[in-house]
Amino acid sequence: MESLPPSPDAPPRPLPGWARAADALAVAVAGLALLVAGFGGFRLHLLGQRVSVTSGSRILMAALLILLVRHAVRRDHPVYLRAWRSIGRWWDSDGVRAVVPMWAASRLAVLMVGFLAVGTFGYRDGGAPFRLYKNEFLDLPARYDAGWYLGIAVDGYKWDPESAGHQNIAFMPALPMLMRFGGRLIGGHPLWAGQIVVLASCLWAFVYVYRLARSALGDADRAAWAVALLAAYPFAVFYSAVYTESIFLLCAAGAFYHVGRAEYLRTAAFTLLCGFARPNGFLLAVPIALVAVWPASIAAWRDAGSGPAARVRRVVRSSLPAVAAASAAVAGVLVFSAFIYAMTGRPLAWLEAHAAWGRTFGTWVSQGPFQELGRGGIYGYTRSQPIDAANFVAVLGALAAIWPVTRRFGLPYGVFIAVNLIPPLTAGGLLSIGRVTAAMFPVFIWLAAVIPARHRAAWLTAFALLQGWGAALFFTWREFI
Repeated sequence: MESLPPSPDAPPRPLPGWARAADALAVAVAGLALLVAGFGGFRLHLLGQRVSVTSGSRILMAALLILLVRHAVRRDHPVYLRAWRSIGRWWDSDGVRAVVPMWAASRLAVLMVGFLAVGTFGYRDGGAPFRLYKNEFLDLPARYDAGWYLGIAVDGYKWDPESAGHQNIAFMPALPMLMRFGGRLIGGHPLWAGQIVVLASCLWAFVYVYRLARSALGDADRAAWAVALLAAYPFAVFYSAVYTESIFLLCAAGAFYHVGRAEYLRTAAFTLLCGFARPNGFLLAVPIALVAVWPASIAAWRDAGSGPAARVRRVVRSSLPAVAAASAAVAGVLVFSAFIYAMTGRPLAWLEAHAAWGRTFGTWVSQGPFQELGRGGIYGYTRSQPIDAANFVAVLGALAAIWPVTRRFGLPYGVFIAVNLIPPLTAGGLLSIGRVTAAMFPVFIWLAAVIPARHRAAWLTAFALLQGWGAALFFTWREFI
């Protein structure tokens, strides 16, 4: 008898184990090819033989050969179709569809405003201090600190013990290392690799902020407004620049999201990256640990039937995984400090190097805006120092939000704002404090909660106009820091 063809409604045959293993092997080999292409390969001795792996293209061909053999034997469940379905599941995942339009419109608009400003106003002092491309649009990422990150990505860290000037050890390694890796993957363009990294990090971060806002507010509409206000914020210009603000926002929002879901490995991954990304990244450990420690402490305090020792043990036992995940942020800065120690003989030389940029304790007291306000009043201060005035308003607003954010969303969120604003404020005054406030996502969730619906469009418009002003200044090399 002839066998009947399978019914169209019959479920597809499951993929056998060997085919799944072949797919996994091909993906792993392709990943190795990317690593070799990004980092230049490696050489080692194995069983007395010298093994050299330096060609990413040959390894990629091996991955393709594995896939060809697998699909020649078993054609169903092709890898490309499974990858496409994974992209579809990501697109349908929580918050992505709501966030992508806001991300694309805001980030690309900033770059377009910067490009138009260069053509309209030209550069301050007649030319750019440095440039990589003759094309003005391609050269947009080459601004301010991006040059330091690019130098590290290309030439590594350097230190001159005789110099009291600016040195690149003041910059943390996460972004330049991603630029170095990505630059090799896209044909030797580390600056644009950095641009891609920060834009992708910004999108991912916006998704996490949306999820946190919807959980906190119980409302998808207000969660979308929280992301919109964050995206339009004047100092969110730096989410379109080759700076670490996008990576920091991603690490902070991602860590808060995953620690709240008791997903500690993912939490640790974000906190570790944060420790490598920003000089103050290790401070993220404090609020992330509090997410578990604070409610456990309250519950233990209310348990009158247990003794003090039992309460402490309960708090430690319940919060230990979260604390361990949070401490990865400290591990990141310790590893970098060990590297700097091997280079300079001083583990905190990277911190000392910030003094060349004017970051010394007491700056806020000796050079703060209050003296200027006393001499010239609000008008005189704003007229003579508009960028400082914008930074001042931004930090005052963020500091004022600490208490209402704490009351509404919990102590960890208030502590997050405090530990990220107060140290740089005391050590550097208003220097770059505006872009620090841009990553204080709990403030924007709070704004979405308290601003009446009829007023939100006005806030968004005002934010966006000021961000356009900031973009025009920043990309024409007129200071907006």
